[in-house]
This record gives sequence, structure tokens and C-alpha cells, in this order.
Amino acid sequence: MAPHHRLPRMAVSYGRTRILRLTVLACIACTTLVMIMQIGRAWSRGRDGHRHHLLQGASPGWKTTKEGLAPVKSREELGREMLEYVRGLPGLQGEVAVLSKRVRVVESKEGAVGEGKIRRVGRGFLEGHGFARVDLTPPAAGEGRSDNGETLKQETRLPVPGVVEVPVDVPRDDMGDPGEVLFGIASDYERVSRDDFGLVRDWAGFLTNHSAERERKEKRRSNGAGLLLVLSKATESEVVEVKARLWQAGIDGTVFVVEQREGKDSDRYKGGVYAQLFQRLLMSRFGKGEVGAGKTRRWFAVVDEKVFIPNLRKLVWEMDTRFEDGGEWLVGLPTEKEDWADDENGKQITYGGGAVVMSPSALDTVGQLMCFQAGGKGGNDEVKADSNWGETLYKCLEQERYLKIQVLVGGGGYLPGEGNQGQKVSGRPLVLRTDKDPFKFSAKGHLVSNVCGEECYLQRFLFADSWALINGHSITAYPRRIEVQMSSQKMTQQKGFQNKSGGGEVADKIAVHSTSSVGEGQKIAWRGGKTKTWRLVSAEVRDDGKEVWQAYVNEKGIGSKEEEKSDVDSVIVLVWEF
Repeated sequence: MAPHHRLPRMAVSYGRTRILRLTVLACIACTTLVMIMQIGRAWSRGRDGHRHHLLQGASPGWKTTKEGLAPVKSREELGREMLEYVRGLPGLQGEVAVLSKRVRVVESKEGAVGEGKIRRVGRGFLEGHGFARVDLTPPAAGEGRSDNGETLKQETRLPVPGVVEVPVDVPRDDMGDPGEVLFGIASDYERVSRDDFGLVRDWAGFLTNHSAERERKEKRRSNGAGLLLVLSKATESEVVEVKARLWQAGIDGTVFVVEQREGKDSDRYKGGVYAQLFQRLLMSRFGKGEVGAGKTRRWFAVVDEKVFIPNLRKLVWEMDTRFEDGGEWLVGLPTEKEDWADDENGKQITYGGGAVVMSPSALDTVGQLMCFQAGGKGGNDEVKADSNWGETLYKCLEQERYLKIQVLVGGGGYLPGEGNQGQKVSGRPLVLRTDKDPFKFSAKGHLVSNVCGEECYLQRFLFADSWALINGHSITAYPRRIEVQMSSQKMTQQKGFQNKSGGGEVADKIAVHSTSSVGEGQKIAWRGGKTKTWRLVSAEVRDDGKEVWQAYVNEKGIGSKEEEKSDVDSVIVLVWEF
């Protein structure tokens, strides 16, 4: 009897399971159908919106980002935003010729081009997009509008920018660690706070995680390098304010004021600002500093407030590979002809050009120089922008301790040459100065590294239509007949290099080193015709770090013998994006 009872029960069980499965399948089918209908409606709305966009130029689209879909500004919104940006540029008014381009960064398939080399771009820079003349004068209410709306467009927005793709080098992983360096900078509150703490923003360019690899919405953080900032004049509240600004910029730094004492301790403070700065660095070397407590530093750098380092990882790598750990190294980083001078024997010397890097043992030596601690020549309590602390340090080393000065010259650096000619070495520089041309706006130009990495800054691009871009510096339109030539300017460690006036040599107490960026470089040569150059005047990060806007300006009536002079100011706006 048992089998007769089991069969119906099994059939019922099987039937219930089948019904359950069919129910589930039906639910899935219904859900799928509803989703297809919704997608169809959305596509239909998008198609209609696209038609309206083509007719009116005012409907936003969508683009894919790491965070998902994001709205794209409409043509009218982007044009209006660009016009306001151009209106805010210094020195421009009235009628101006404007060209705008969106620069899309793509990873190079050919690998790195190398230092001093030019990256070729297969497409033209203009690609059918020319300059448009725009009146920057804000229109008065009810004036300047024609019936067809053409004048209205010129007054309220710029033409929509074209798009050009540029290949960039992938950031290298084998560079140095910025955390090996502790910087010392001397200034005063008035200069630091000028232009809404512009110096702090400049320092953040090489003291924070200024990298295209970080998340754009992430707050800027220290890259490991530290800063000791000494102020010659500041109240307690001003010191607190400067510290807060450093923290907001993501800089791992501290601030102290020059101490002035009388009595038995007064001799310790005769040396003024830089003597105390070196002493503070020495204290940090032995773990008594306030920056990066417990962190071992391999290098201690004293730089002028206007010194900018475009790629700190590369500088550290050059130092680490060239100077062995544990040695007594004092390294100057001159960049310009003015950084070299004649000594009493007529030989060429340099005091470092406002940037000196020391190993721990060299810092110990400097800390024991009685001449330097007493102030040497010009050791006043008030630091000045043209302070001669490098010369004081050099002469005190001559008096009390022989220490050979190492000189490291990077790309763009000046070397005394034979006869009346000096040398400008090829490649991207290790150190720049923001108080002198042609890198007056180097800190602003460096902002493009937010999008394409530090290797992208000052990279040279040559387009198919003979336009050339030095990223973050200038744009040049060359005549059609150009060629890329090799310019050999290689210099290895050597003595006896002839100075500018001829006959003089680099002093024996100085050893000159070249960097990897000094070698077979490339230059653009042309025959006939004149060039036209637009130079960077402004740059800013926008859209949570996803875009960097650059403005290059050519002023009317200004140009060298080789440059074409314009009858109107012209601006090129580049919007760098992923």
C-alpha cells in the first residue's frame, strides 16, 4: 500500500514546484519588458533632446566618468562660461580675437619620448577652427542686440571649442620619494599673505600630492616633503593664520618667527633669519623639529620663496642616483646666467641660485660655521627678497671648512660657455623661479599636472599644421616650412668650462654635474616667414579637478624681429580634460 500513497504525493510536489518556477519566470519576463519600455522612452526623449540641441544648442548631454554618467555643459553654458573667464584675464578689454580648444588627454602608445624631445601629434591644432573676434565690453541693457541675435551671441558667449587629442607619457614609478626632503624657506607675513596667500599655493605645487593619479575629489595632501617656514616679522595671530593656510593647502609645515634675545644668549641670534633657519633644520635632523616627527630625511633644502620645483620626484631621483648616501654633499641648483659670477681670481663660481640642498653631514658642517652663525656679510635680522645668504654661506665655508660645492644643472639651466656664448641645456628644468621671465607663471602652468601628470608639464607638442605647444608655457604658430633638428648640448662632470667673457674657468672648488635631461635635445627650425607666440598668463583647476583651464595671450604690437605683430590682442583658451 505504501507505493500507492507515495505516487500522488510526489506528483503533487512536482506540480507545485513547476508552478513556482513558472511564476518566477513570468515575473522576470514582466520586469524585463518594463525595463525595455522605459529604455525606449528614455531613448526617444534623448533623440528629441538631441534634435533640439542641434537646433538650439542649449540641451545638455551626458558623458561617462569614473563616477558614472555626468551631465555635459550645453554649448550655450560653456560659451558663456568661457567668455566670463576671458573677461577676467588681466589687461584685456575691447575687441579681442579668441580661439578655444578642448584638449583630451590620451595615453601614448609609443612610450615616453624622452627628455628634450618633441612629441608629434598627427592632427592639426586648428582643424578648421579659427579665431573669432569678440567684444569683451559688457553690453548695456537694451543695447547692442540685432534682430537676428548674432550680436547677442557675441556678447554673451564664445564659440564652442573644438577638440584635439594629445598623447602624454605615463607617469613613471621609478622616481624618488619626496618624503626624503625637508625644505626651509624664509619670508615675512606681508609677502606670504600677498595675493590671498599666493606663495602658499605655489609651494603646494611641489609639497603636495599634485598628481593626475589621485582621485579628483580627494583633498590635497602632503606628498611627504616637509616645510620649515621662518618669518622675519609676524605677530602671534599672523603665525596662526599662516599655519592654517599651510594646513588648508595640504602642506606638512610649521612656522616660526625670528627670535631676538639679549644677554648671555644674544650671540646665538646674531646670524639673523637664515642662520636661525639652518639651526632649526639641524634640530629637525635630530628629531627635535615640529615637521614629520620621527621621519628620517636624506636631504635638507634651503630655497628662496620664489623658487618652484616642477617635479620634486625627479629632483630627488637625480640626487639619490648621483650622490651616494652618507656622503658630505652640498649641492647648488643654479638655473640662469645671473646665478654665475667671477671670483677674485677671475674664475666662474655660483652660490646656488637661491636653491641649496644638503646631506645630513653637510648640514652638520654648516651648523658649526661660526662665521655663518654670526651673520657673515649682510646677516641682518630682516630677510629681504634679494638676500645674499648663498654668498655668505660660500665665503664662510672658504674661511672655516673646505667643502667642495656640487652644482647640478638641469634642463633649461645656464652654463658658462666659450667666447661670448653661454649654453642653455635642453630638456625640462629641475628648478624654476617665479619672479623672473620666462617662467613667471610656472606655478600656474604646473596646475595642468592635475589632469595629465607632472611629466606632462612643459612637454613640447608639435601638431601637423606647424603649431607647437609647450604645455603650461607658450603656444607658437610656425611658418609651414619647418623641420625638427637635433641640438647637441651634452655636458658631463667637468672643470675648466670657459666663462662668458672668455678665458676664465669654473673654480676648482666647484664640481659641475649634468642631469639626464642634458643631452641630445630637439629644436624647431624654419626658413622664411615669422612666428606668432601666445604666452601663458592664467590657469585654474575647475570641475572638482577634472578640468584645467589655461589662457595664452598674444598682445597687440608686441613681438621680436622673428615674431609677427598683431593689431589686436588675441587669446587661446585650452581646457584640459580626461
